[in-house]
Amino acid sequence: MTIQLKKGEGINLSKDHGLTRVLIEVTYDLDPAHPVKKHEMDVNVCAFELTHAGGKAVAPQDECFVFYNNLKGATGAVIHEKDGGSIGDDKLDIDLSLLDQNTLGIDEVSCVVEIYEGLTRGHHFGQLSHCTAHVINPDTNEVIAEFKLTDDDSNATSVQMGSLVKDGGHWHFKAVGVGYQKGLADFLHAYGLMESEAE
Repeated sequence: MTIQLKKGEGINLSKDHGLTRVLIEVTYDLDPAHPVKKHEMDVNVCAFELTHAGGKAVAPQDECFVFYNNLKGATGAVIHEKDGGSIGDDKLDIDLSLLDQNTLGIDEVSCVVEIYEGLTRGHHFGQLSHCTAHVINPDTNEVIAEFKLTDDDSNATSVQMGSLVKDGGHWHFKAVGVGYQKGLADFLHAYGLMESEAE
Protein backbone atom coordinates (compact mmCIF):
# COMPACT_ATOMS: atom_id res chain seq x y z
CA MET A 1 0.00 0.00 0.00
CA THR A 2 1.30 3.43 -0.97
CA ILE A 3 2.01 5.72 2.00
CA GLN A 4 0.34 9.12 1.66
CA LEU A 5 2.71 11.65 3.17
CA LYS A 6 1.80 15.05 4.56
CA LYS A 7 4.09 18.05 5.06
CA GLY A 8 6.77 17.29 7.60
CA GLU A 9 6.32 13.51 7.43
CA GLY A 10 8.93 11.08 6.17
CA ILE A 11 9.93 7.48 5.58
CA ASN A 12 13.17 5.59 6.18
CA LEU A 13 14.19 4.36 2.73
CA SER A 14 17.22 2.26 3.63
CA LYS A 15 16.17 0.72 6.96
CA ASP A 16 12.43 0.15 6.52
CA HIS A 17 12.37 -0.45 2.76
CA GLY A 18 15.86 -1.81 2.07
CA LEU A 19 16.50 0.59 -0.80
CA THR A 20 19.94 1.38 -2.17
CA ARG A 21 18.44 3.34 -5.06
CA VAL A 22 15.24 5.36 -5.42
CA LEU A 23 13.29 7.18 -8.12
CA ILE A 24 11.60 10.47 -7.33
CA GLU A 25 8.98 11.13 -10.01
CA VAL A 26 6.95 14.32 -10.05
CA THR A 27 3.71 14.36 -12.03
CA TYR A 28 1.27 17.18 -12.65
CA ASP A 29 -1.81 18.11 -14.66
CA LEU A 30 -3.23 21.47 -15.63
CA ASP A 31 -6.47 22.57 -14.00
CA PRO A 32 -9.03 22.96 -16.83
CA ALA A 33 -10.59 25.84 -14.90
CA HIS A 34 -7.52 27.97 -15.68
CA PRO A 35 -6.91 29.30 -19.22
CA VAL A 36 -3.36 27.98 -19.56
CA LYS A 37 -2.47 25.65 -22.43
CA LYS A 38 -0.20 22.73 -21.71
CA HIS A 39 2.50 23.85 -24.16
CA GLU A 40 2.60 27.24 -22.40
CA MET A 41 3.60 25.83 -19.01
CA ASP A 42 6.63 23.71 -18.22
CA VAL A 43 7.20 22.27 -14.75
CA ASN A 44 10.78 21.24 -14.05
CA VAL A 45 12.32 19.10 -11.34
CA CYS A 46 15.84 19.73 -10.10
CA ALA A 47 18.02 18.58 -7.23
CA PHE A 48 20.77 20.07 -5.08
CA GLU A 49 23.42 17.81 -3.53
CA LEU A 50 24.08 19.46 -0.17
CA THR A 51 26.45 19.16 2.75
CA HIS A 52 25.92 20.49 6.28
CA ALA A 53 29.58 20.10 7.24
CA GLY A 54 29.86 23.84 7.94
CA GLY A 55 26.55 24.01 9.77
CA LYS A 56 24.58 25.38 6.81
CA ALA A 57 23.18 23.57 3.76
CA VAL A 58 25.61 24.27 0.91
CA ALA A 59 26.20 22.79 -2.55
CA PRO A 60 30.02 22.41 -2.58
CA GLN A 61 30.37 22.42 -6.38
CA ASP A 62 28.46 23.85 -9.34
CA GLU A 63 27.88 20.29 -10.57
CA CYS A 64 25.91 19.57 -7.38
CA PHE A 65 22.99 21.36 -9.06
CA VAL A 66 21.19 18.75 -11.18
CA PHE A 67 18.65 20.05 -13.70
CA TYR A 68 17.75 20.01 -17.40
CA ASN A 69 21.12 21.48 -18.42
CA ASN A 70 23.19 19.29 -16.06
CA LEU A 71 21.69 15.81 -15.99
CA LYS A 72 24.22 14.23 -13.60
CA GLY A 73 25.41 15.50 -10.23
CA ALA A 74 28.96 15.83 -8.92
CA THR A 75 28.71 12.59 -6.92
CA GLY A 76 27.36 10.59 -9.87
CA ALA A 77 24.52 9.51 -7.60
CA VAL A 78 21.80 11.89 -8.80
CA ILE A 79 20.64 11.70 -12.43
CA HIS A 80 17.91 13.78 -14.02
CA GLU A 81 15.96 11.67 -16.50
CA LYS A 82 15.00 13.95 -19.37
CA ASP A 83 11.28 13.82 -20.09
CA GLY A 84 11.44 15.05 -23.66
CA GLY A 85 8.99 17.93 -23.29
CA SER A 86 5.60 18.73 -21.78
CA ILE A 87 4.71 15.17 -20.89
CA GLY A 88 3.63 16.03 -17.38
CA ASP A 89 6.32 14.23 -15.43
CA ASP A 90 9.97 14.49 -14.49
CA LYS A 91 12.23 11.97 -12.73
CA LEU A 92 15.30 11.94 -10.53
CA ASP A 93 17.22 8.67 -10.24
CA ILE A 94 19.14 8.65 -6.95
CA ASP A 95 21.71 6.00 -6.01
CA LEU A 96 21.89 5.95 -2.21
CA SER A 97 24.91 3.63 -2.18
CA LEU A 98 26.90 6.11 -4.27
CA LEU A 99 25.85 8.91 -1.94
CA ASP A 100 27.25 6.86 0.95
CA GLN A 101 30.61 6.71 -0.86
CA ASN A 102 30.81 10.38 -1.86
CA THR A 103 33.82 12.41 -0.73
CA LEU A 104 32.04 15.80 -0.72
CA GLY A 105 30.21 15.20 2.54
CA ILE A 106 26.79 15.18 0.83
CA ASP A 107 24.13 14.36 3.43
CA GLU A 108 21.04 15.81 1.75
CA VAL A 109 19.51 15.92 -1.72
CA SER A 110 16.95 18.73 -1.92
CA CYS A 111 14.30 18.20 -4.62
CA VAL A 112 12.80 21.41 -6.02
CA VAL A 113 9.94 21.76 -8.50
CA GLU A 114 9.85 24.98 -10.50
CA ILE A 115 7.51 26.42 -13.09
CA TYR A 116 9.73 27.61 -15.92
CA GLU A 117 9.71 31.43 -16.06
CA GLY A 118 6.70 31.36 -13.73
CA LEU A 119 7.46 34.80 -12.32
CA THR A 120 7.60 36.53 -15.71
CA ARG A 121 4.77 34.54 -17.34
CA GLY A 122 2.39 34.80 -14.38
CA HIS A 123 2.20 31.03 -13.96
CA HIS A 124 1.79 29.38 -10.54
CA PHE A 125 0.94 26.05 -8.94
CA GLY A 126 -2.68 27.13 -8.46
CA GLN A 127 -3.09 26.59 -12.22
CA LEU A 128 -2.42 22.85 -11.75
CA SER A 129 -5.04 20.34 -10.67
CA HIS A 130 -2.29 18.51 -8.78
CA CYS A 131 1.48 18.27 -8.39
CA THR A 132 2.57 15.00 -6.80
CA ALA A 133 5.92 13.50 -5.85
CA HIS A 134 6.10 9.70 -6.06
CA VAL A 135 8.83 7.77 -4.21
CA ILE A 136 9.46 4.62 -6.27
CA ASN A 137 11.44 1.42 -5.78
CA PRO A 138 13.19 1.17 -9.19
CA ASP A 139 13.67 -2.61 -8.89
CA THR A 140 9.94 -3.34 -8.59
CA ASN A 141 8.38 -0.06 -9.86
CA GLU A 142 6.38 -0.04 -6.61
CA VAL A 143 5.28 3.42 -5.50
CA ILE A 144 6.28 3.39 -1.84
CA ALA A 145 5.02 6.85 -0.94
CA GLU A 146 3.34 9.89 -2.45
CA PHE A 147 3.26 13.52 -1.46
CA LYS A 148 0.78 15.93 -3.04
CA LEU A 149 1.00 19.70 -2.80
CA THR A 150 -1.86 21.47 -1.08
CA ASP A 151 -3.65 24.74 -1.73
CA ASP A 152 -1.16 26.40 0.64
CA ASP A 153 1.26 26.53 -2.30
CA SER A 154 -1.21 27.69 -4.95
CA ASN A 155 0.49 31.08 -5.46
CA ALA A 156 4.01 29.62 -5.56
CA THR A 157 6.21 29.47 -8.64
CA SER A 158 8.66 27.03 -7.06
CA VAL A 159 8.36 24.46 -4.28
CA GLN A 160 10.83 22.43 -2.30
CA MET A 161 8.89 19.17 -2.63
CA GLY A 162 11.09 17.10 -0.37
CA SER A 163 14.58 16.07 0.64
CA LEU A 164 16.54 12.88 0.91
CA VAL A 165 18.35 13.23 4.22
CA LYS A 166 20.97 10.99 5.81
CA ASP A 167 20.25 10.62 9.52
CA GLY A 168 21.62 7.98 11.88
CA GLY A 169 23.32 6.19 8.99
CA HIS A 170 20.06 5.78 7.07
CA TRP A 171 18.55 7.67 4.13
CA HIS A 172 15.10 9.15 4.63
CA PHE A 173 12.69 10.92 2.31
CA LYS A 174 11.08 13.87 4.06
CA ALA A 175 8.09 15.71 2.58
CA VAL A 176 8.72 19.46 2.76
CA GLY A 177 6.19 21.20 0.52
CA VAL A 178 7.36 24.76 1.11
CA GLY A 179 6.39 27.09 -1.71
CA TYR A 180 8.06 30.30 -2.86
CA GLN A 181 7.46 33.04 -5.38
CA LYS A 182 11.01 32.58 -6.59
CA GLY A 183 12.99 31.26 -9.53
CA LEU A 184 15.87 28.81 -9.59
CA ALA A 185 18.38 31.64 -9.19
CA ASP A 186 17.10 32.22 -5.65
CA PHE A 187 17.79 28.59 -4.70
CA LEU A 188 21.25 28.82 -6.26
CA HIS A 189 22.03 31.85 -4.10
CA ALA A 190 20.64 30.14 -1.00
CA TYR A 191 22.86 27.10 -1.57
CA GLY A 192 25.99 29.13 -2.38
CA LEU A 193 26.08 28.75 -6.18
CA MET A 194 26.26 31.27 -9.00
CA GLU A 195 23.12 32.35 -10.90
CA SER A 196 24.68 31.66 -14.32
CA GLU A 197 24.41 27.92 -13.65
CA ALA A 198 20.62 28.11 -14.12
CA GLU A 199 20.83 29.49 -17.64
